Amino acid sequence: MSYFNGPANPDDFEDGIAEQESPRSSRAKLNIGIFLLVMGVLSSTFAANISLSGGRQEFGQGIFQVKACDQWVGVNLVTGEGAANPYVVNVEILGLDPRQCLGTIFRIKFFSSGSTTPLPVFVSGGPSGTLSDSVTATSVVSRITKTAYTGNTQTLYGNWAYDAMTLVDPQGRDIGYADDYQLVEYYRGSGIYVIAPTYPRLLATSVNSITIETAKY
Repeated sequence: MSYFNGPANPDDFEDGIAEQESPRSSRAKLNIGIFLLVMGVLSSTFAANISLSGGRQEFGQGIFQVKACDQWVGVNLVTGEGAANPYVVNVEILGLDPRQCLGTIFRIKFFSSGSTTPLPVFVSGGPSGTLSDSVTATSVVSRITKTAYTGNTQTLYGNWAYDAMTLVDPQGRDIGYADDYQLVEYYRGSGIYVIAPTYPRLLATSVNSITIETAKY
């Protein structure tokens, strides 16, 4: 386990982690109250097929695991409440040490059983960036900064990691940390990144497999 980051193995995470709410937006706070319920549904229903650089590994543990940037990374899906249920409102990335992924783009896609067509994930702005020409994104795309971490304390690492990941919209535009359609949060205590769509379209019960593609930029 890195002193400057959360657990690298999803098995090291504890249920019910309490996080201080990030100032970026209250909309992306973790839905801890339903975390165990979602985990139970996923672990009893899904076996994840994770492909990366031609390799494939299968897990049935609820947290989809993949080897990326020479580390184990977990992807967890959290559904919403009320009208957002049963859509995925938080895509959690667990155990990612961004220091090992400098200058890397991550593209996460979700598939139903037996399908090669990615599932719809969220509604996003089109070429003009507005709902008038909205598009449905079929992946979650983020990228890690090229700026190396040079600090030597947990506080400095937390501040750097907080800003290390930005988002890319379906038009290929780097939107920074948020636009009207999605945002990314980082929780220093657990080292979890959370990507939260404003208008979710991904049904958690439809997800059978995930692919994660990485590329340098």
